[in-house]
Amino acid sequence: MVYIVSCWIDESDKCVLVSPPTCEPNQSSCFPVSVPKLPIYSASFLGDTGKVVVSGRRPFFYLYDTVAGKLDMVSKIMGREEKSLEKCVPSPDGRTIAFLGNDGYVVLVDAHTKHWIADLKMNGSVRALTFTPDGDYIIGSGSDGDVYRWDLRTRRCVERFSNQDGSITSAMAASARHLAVGAESGVVNLYSDQTSFLSTKGLASTSRKPTKSIMNLHTSADLVKFNGDGQILAMSTRREKDGMKLLHVPSGTVFSNWPTSKTPLDYVWSMDFSPESKYLAIGNDKGKCLLYRLMHYQD
Repeated sequence: MVYIVSCWIDESDKCVLVSPPTCEPNQSSCFPVSVPKLPIYSASFLGDTGKVVVSGRRPFFYLYDTVAGKLDMVSKIMGREEKSLEKCVPSPDGRTIAFLGNDGYVVLVDAHTKHWIADLKMNGSVRALTFTPDGDYIIGSGSDGDVYRWDLRTRRCVERFSNQDGSITSAMAASARHLAVGAESGVVNLYSDQTSFLSTKGLASTSRKPTKSIMNLHTSADLVKFNGDGQILAMSTRREKDGMKLLHVPSGTVFSNWPTSKTPLDYVWSMDFSPESKYLAIGNDKGKCLLYRLMHYQD
């Protein structure tokens, strides 16, 4: 069973797990979970562990076990002084949670022990993070526009280069072959991610050129997501109505047949693909979670 995690901020601060409908209309299940004293800003499954990490503008966060139905509060990350943990990214295997910390720090927490593991440091403030699909590297960027790659096995920065857009980075995503870097200018740069930096000793070259620059968004590229096989890149902005585009990565072309001007997306605030790319879920400013079926991936 595949679930969608959907959250909103209200007086009760709830997180809802929704199973996508089957072939029968309106056949889905909802499991509301109350998260006390936490305005929710981020909620993500921890790989296939059956657990969900929930965080917000508080110095604590929650882990919810969907199998046991148990909600655990982690009151503080020891050694850190962040008053807000509103943005976090889990590793693909669900073992590590990376929080966007203060002053350019990426804070790593063990999802099992709930203890601090390490801090990674970049210049400027952290604005976006992503793990590589194999979980060996974490890539981050922020206010200085540079892209940093850390090897999680050694916790060393093994690559740093300047995103050619030059403005503040707002979103990132990685597939097995590509890295997408979205900027506040609306430009999304696509880089080949064929680990050539591993052939050098120490920090790799600071010069990389994108294989494609996508300029279809007119305001900040707030969200970028690859589907499971890396063939599709979804891009959206929260500042423009119906501001979402899909890129066919192998050809480097934006799909013209969907979404169209008649697709009722409104302002896109969140989106993600299901693990096998059968579904694309889109959350908007109306409080709706729109679920689309990708027919190419049904067989």
